[in-house]
Amino acid sequence: MRSETARLLNLLQLLSEVAIAVGYLLGLIPFVYLWSCAWVIPLVFVNLIFAILTSNGTTIKTIINIAMSFLSFIPLLGYVFRAVGIVISLVNIAALAKERSRG
Repeated sequence: MRSETARLLNLLQLLSEVAIAVGYLLGLIPFVYLWSCAWVIPLVFVNLIFAILTSNGTTIKTIINIAMSFLSFIPLLGYVFRAVGIVISLVNIAALAKERSRG
């Protein structure tokens, strides 16, 4: 893969990871996850595709984030999964930002 393409995919993954984190954060407000999941769930799958294409080391964490996005629907316990999803997104954001600054 060309370096320009990889950089663009990393940037798109970084931006979508931020949107996922915002969706999880908004989901900490009661009943708002029912709204924010409309973009969180599709974006975690898009991020998986980006992670696989770029081999940037975020694939496993992205797969875990997919599970968190669905487990977040569990009443009350879903807040814990959203918090874990926020942490995973922040770790991925840090890794992608580091990759971006190197590249």
